[in-house]
Amino acid sequence: MIRWTSLPRHLRATPARFYSIKLSTEYTPGPPRLPKEQQEEFERLQHIANSQAAIDEYNAQMESKGYTESTVEETPKVNTTDIGGFQSLKIIPEFEGDVNPKTGERGGPKQDPQRYSKDEWTFNGRVVDF
Repeated sequence: MIRWTSLPRHLRATPARFYSIKLSTEYTPGPPRLPKEQQEEFERLQHIANSQAAIDEYNAQMESKGYTESTVEETPKVNTTDIGGFQSLKIIPEFEGDVNPKTGERGGPKQDPQRYSKDEWTFNGRVVDF
């Protein structure tokens, strides 16, 4: 009988490592798969909805109801949040006139766009460039 310790290390049997996860397509991220019949129906309906015939049918319906591009009034988009709206930020001018007394710049901004206070370099307290 050969003793376990007497074998060279490369000839010793190493225990197999088993993992708890299955490597199959059963566990994929996303919604659960539909049964075959429902999946085929879904794909068929998607194909129909994306076809030009469906678009033409919708346009014909809108024309028969009296909706045309000229009757629909375009209303300007109202921004109800302050995200992306710089018009809500008040700018306090640092000087009067057209020439900046510190830099000599003509026609430039009345306030340094990066300096909010002595030690804070943002635009009215909001960092917009970084």
